[in-house]
Amino acid sequence: MQHHLQQVALAAIQQVVQQAQRLASGVANGFVDVVQPHPGQPRQILLRIDDQLRILSDPNPQIHQQIQQAFAFGHQVIGVWDTQSPSVLRCVRIQRI
Repeated sequence: MQHHLQQVALAAIQQVVQQAQRLASGVANGFVDVVQPHPGQPRQILLRIDDQLRILSDPNPQIHQQIQQAFAFGHQVIGVWDTQSPSVLRCVRIQRI
């Protein structure tokens, strides 16, 4: 039983490490704000990171405003994506430095 528990724990740790290795991030140097999407489509903000547009779909109004303000005041906007789906942002972080 102890051996089986160790195997399960090791497999879980390996999975977490693999998932962490699949994440990438970068600082955005521009954005496109889709304020009036096509009917049935979500609002989107596209961040330009490493000369590629990466999509943040359906941001809530607070996140939307924070991204706009970050660019207006020169703060860093950092996008995080899965390397398996590099055009879709998983999260956005704003650094006020």
